Amino acid sequence: MHIPHVKSNGQGGADSTDASARPDPAPLGIYVHFPWCLTKCPYCDFLSVPLAPRAAGGEARALSGADEREVRNKVPHRAYADAVLRELRARQDVLVGRPIRSVFFGGGTPSLWEPEELGRVLEALQELAGGSLEEVTVEGNPSSLDERQVEGLVAVGVQRFSVGIQSLDAGRLAFLGRAHDTQESERAVRAAVRSGRRVSADLIYGVHGQSPEMALEEVRGVLSFGPGHLSAYSLTVEDNTRFGSLHRRGRLPLLQDDLVAETFWLLHEELTGRGFEHYEISNYALPGQRSLHNEGYWQGNDYLGLGVGAVGTVSLGGSRLRYKNHISVERYLSAYGSSEPEAPFDEELHEREWLTPEISIGESILLGLRTKAGIDLDFEGERRGVDPWTPERTEAAASLEAQGLLRRDGTRLTIPEAKWMLADRVIRELY
Repeated sequence: MHIPHVKSNGQGGADSTDASARPDPAPLGIYVHFPWCLTKCPYCDFLSVPLAPRAAGGEARALSGADEREVRNKVPHRAYADAVLRELRARQDVLVGRPIRSVFFGGGTPSLWEPEELGRVLEALQELAGGSLEEVTVEGNPSSLDERQVEGLVAVGVQRFSVGIQSLDAGRLAFLGRAHDTQESERAVRAAVRSGRRVSADLIYGVHGQSPEMALEEVRGVLSFGPGHLSAYSLTVEDNTRFGSLHRRGRLPLLQDDLVAETFWLLHEELTGRGFEHYEISNYALPGQRSLHNEGYWQGNDYLGLGVGAVGTVSLGGSRLRYKNHISVERYLSAYGSSEPEAPFDEELHEREWLTPEISIGESILLGLRTKAGIDLDFEGERRGVDPWTPERTEAAASLEAQGLLRRDGTRLTIPEAKWMLADRVIRELY
């Protein structure tokens, strides 16, 4: 998962925020971005570097085992691990005195990374955390997460797998540009489950031609593989993707909104009926299976981003810095190839932004109200050093509460579960 990037109206240094702001004592997460993937999916707006060319018609090309090994060899596995470790050493001062709770290897396709090299990075992170990491997740695609890869990742300390299935239907897999089939999805999830580690599966619903009943059958099929966590996302068309380009030209078929909403509630009923907690709009978990790392995002906590194009938000001297690393593999490897910056975050970055307290509160609303737990707005104001109850927000909250779209329990705000399909509207009015 990647936190949305919200621009502030201005830039400022450590002195630009309220002097009463304090360093955030909440647990900190670490995100490590692995940029390579086999192919670029047409709906994906995350930074990724495709290793295999697509077929002439633009669809994903299935690879044999030998072809995939050849493609995987294009990745500079050791050099990339070396660069990430140098970046970590340059920035580890921001971790002093902060409890580190979780590490998430995302991408791209981190299951393409040689376990030995990923393990070198994880070993350094475990050492910084004093061996107390509660959760270490690796994202993987079914085509590169076989029994051998699972065993190698478990051996270096991976505790949780997030498998990008997206669909169990051959036609929808082709539409979504996926380079795997249903058999590979089952093999990957079952291999991860057999390892004894926690397992999550991703599905995309709301695809043109997919009835709510079809989506329900896919969920049932995935659950039969044994994951304890499911992320079910409705198809979203992002501007800077191939789907976005097709949509602008009127060439992308989309499912009607009423069918998307019907699917959402059908999946909700099925999963909660099977004992899964619907703890975030797109996420379901059996007891003890929540994603601790993603909860850190939704709670507005700091996180250190490492790797090509990684985004991070860290507290420095009473202020919060949002940054994004170089988006070019070559520039990133050059920046951390042989030397380290003298001070963390002083080096050239792709983006750098000092967040005002009001922007931080807005982002907490944006993310926190997507969860069942909601947000304690007074607490957010206290830890950001500013009164969150502006006249405009107070008026909006009262109006939303009167409409039954917002619930106030003391200082905590939540969106009633029955109104989750209207969450975007509620968040927009309170932001």
